[in-house]
Amino acid sequence: MVEALHIANQLCQYGYFFPVSDSKNLLVKDDSSLYRFQTPYYWPWQHRHPDNVDYAIYLSKRTLRNKQRHGLEEYELVRLAKERKKGEKIVSDSQERAYWRVYRPPPGYLNYIEPAPVPNRSRGARCKKRSLEDLNREVRYPFRSGEEIETLVDFLRSCLVRTRVKVSQALDNLLEHCETYIEYDPFLTGLQPSSPWISEDPIYWQLNSPLVDVPTEKRVKRWALSMEELVSDPTGLQEFTAYLRKEYSHENIRFWLAVNDLRRSAQSHIQRKVKDIFDEFLAPGAPCEINIDGKTMERVHQELRTPSRFTFDSAAEHVYALLLKKDCYPRFIRSEHYKGLLTAGVQPLQKKRFFGFGGQAKKKPSTTTPPIPSGLSQVAGGGMAGRRRGSDISLSGSVHELLVSGGRDPSSRVTHSHSQSNLSDIPY
Repeated sequence: MVEALHIANQLCQYGYFFPVSDSKNLLVKDDSSLYRFQTPYYWPWQHRHPDNVDYAIYLSKRTLRNKQRHGLEEYELVRLAKERKKGEKIVSDSQERAYWRVYRPPPGYLNYIEPAPVPNRSRGARCKKRSLEDLNREVRYPFRSGEEIETLVDFLRSCLVRTRVKVSQALDNLLEHCETYIEYDPFLTGLQPSSPWISEDPIYWQLNSPLVDVPTEKRVKRWALSMEELVSDPTGLQEFTAYLRKEYSHENIRFWLAVNDLRRSAQSHIQRKVKDIFDEFLAPGAPCEINIDGKTMERVHQELRTPSRFTFDSAAEHVYALLLKKDCYPRFIRSEHYKGLLTAGVQPLQKKRFFGFGGQAKKKPSTTTPPIPSGLSQVAGGGMAGRRRGSDISLSGSVHELLVSGGRDPSSRVTHSHSQSNLSDIPY
């Protein structure tokens, strides 16, 4: 509630809405006071900061209002002002007064909007040519110490030696990325076995839940694209940890997970978790001691003087980049454990659909053709071979259809089988 009132006061003091009853105090009160939204024409970002001339014009309008002898002539009046109703005039007047209350507060009140230091870009102003001393003064002015200046110089030098990529190479990398991930794009390849939003079939959610016993083949293939794809999948991270545990090298992934958990922990738990992580993974003779270089260990000891949620970031980056990504991850992709997951992966089958109708329906048995009398077999011999697939009578009105329909009750004629079967069975 306190934060909501603070944000509301900020919006009110910047002139986005104002109290109706109080024209001096731009404050939001926790009561039944009424407020009115400011018209967008008077919002701070719409105009430049008003000068004293604009304010003088506004004050003169206020003093001349309701005085016919000092009023404007008919041709000088705006037609829109005549057509407005009395209520609209009251609202417009209150919005204009609130606008000037923001930029010209009464004596003793704070002004929350300061004019921006925008340089004059008029045509008459000439640009002075800056000397080397002026440039040095501009560089040194925002900084208070020589250390900050050295930091800026180091940053600029790093920008100079930064690797630049050609546009053609960047486009090739983008095309390669699209070709790699097009198989996993549900908008381009569709969802398998079916989209749950259309078919209301929960199988897709069950197969792609965060933790499953047997993942799908497509999901396992995606783990081989990069280390990030593997650790971002809870099932992939679980299988990767199980593999490293069999290889007796799971302390690296456990340390990396512990550091990630430390970053998201509450502030009251930071001290305890920092001590637990150091005692388990980094202390001399730790039960799960990890292998990091001396420079990284020295930096960790410096960070331990003021423990925070970022104390082990340098060590975690070293473990992830050098031990997990370059050593453990390639061994996992080449291992029999991963190949077994790939072989046993589930392959959901795409259900047949026809213009959005339901899934496959059970085929109804087709009606059998009654025996043709022996005397008529020669006449109807050509009609039997020309029938359409799945139908029992010809659609062309042949002699065979007439004879078959004539040998039975007209009410029991055999209908076309396509009207009795599912539309998904029609060959197209």
